[in-house]
Amino acid sequence: MEEFNRKIISLFKEMGRGQGIEDNLLMEIFARLYVEPEPTAMDELAEATGYSLASISNKIKMLGPIIGIKRIKKPGSKKLYIYMEKDFLAIWKNALIKKEEFVIKNAKEKIPLIIDEYKKKARTEKDKKKIEIINNYYKQILKLEKITNIMVKELNKI
Repeated sequence: MEEFNRKIISLFKEMGRGQGIEDNLLMEIFARLYVEPEPTAMDELAEATGYSLASISNKIKMLGPIIGIKRIKKPGSKKLYIYMEKDFLAIWKNALIKKEEFVIKNAKEKIPLIIDEYKKKARTEKDKKKIEIINNYYKQILKLEKITNIMVKELNKI
């Protein structure tokens, strides 16, 4: 099964690069945790990847909230275990919800206020172009909100 793991890890790294994720360790952790049916000890993950426990811990902190990584303490063990959600559609749904909560919501609340405040203060053509760029960003955020809501509704049906 080690060959299976290597092929899956290689595939996930390739898919990550295709999305602009050049962080091989990040994609290897993702692949290893996704394919493992049981929680994995952090030190075992560090050993398997050849990276330090600190590097693994930092990547887990970054990935965790996005892809549903849970930290687990097993009774009688001092080791820290990690487990990843296996429902890929649930992972995507969670990522979309977080995008809605932290990006779209903030942009909708704050960008109109910023634009209103600085529209009157814009003196140069460059200043006006900057405001227009952010205004276009705001319009795109509103469209993204609609798309995100549709996607979450469709994912809820599955």
